[in-house]
Amino acid sequence: MQPINTNPIQTNALPANPLALQDIHVPEQITNYPIAYGWWILAVLLLLAIVLIIVKFKKSAKRNQIKKQALTQLKNNIKINNSELISLLKWAAMHYFSRVELAKLYGESLQHFLVKQLPQKHQIKFTELSNEAFKSQYQAPFHNEVDTSFQQAVLLWLNQALPPKTLKESQQTEQKNTDTHNNAHSNLHQKIEGVSP
Repeated sequence: MQPINTNPIQTNALPANPLALQDIHVPEQITNYPIAYGWWILAVLLLLAIVLIIVKFKKSAKRNQIKKQALTQLKNNIKINNSELISLLKWAAMHYFSRVELAKLYGESLQHFLVKQLPQKHQIKFTELSNEAFKSQYQAPFHNEVDTSFQQAVLLWLNQALPPKTLKESQQTEQKNTDTHNNAHSNLHQKIEGVSP
């Protein structure tokens, strides 16, 4: 029998002089700075867009402030009489149009001015609703009279005429209306003369 070795040789043991291994070297971390020019341009454009939106919003709010005040006064005071309604219309119009021009207008001349500020499709309705109020403006019972149709006319004017369109938009609208009117007028003359369009 073979004698049992009390000191067995380890076959899988590490060698007595292991290789001297060094720690793993990780490459330096890549930084995000300096940021590429494209990102700077994008940030500037985004900031500029935000500023422009804020400025436009504030300008719009300021432009609609008088209109909102007039509408609030009209809605809060149900028993407002015709004289006060005309004063309210004139007050609101003076904030958006020439004070010098509006100050001298009254009665039918004021009504004509107000009608001209409305879009074409609302002019007839405003005239029908407000005609009686402007005709009887300087008669004694007029001042205490509460006219719901005139209140509707004032509400229509405040919603549709204020704030006024820019000059360029109004000129384009006027040109379209003139062209439509001229076409309808020429078609009418052709029908009268017996010539089909």
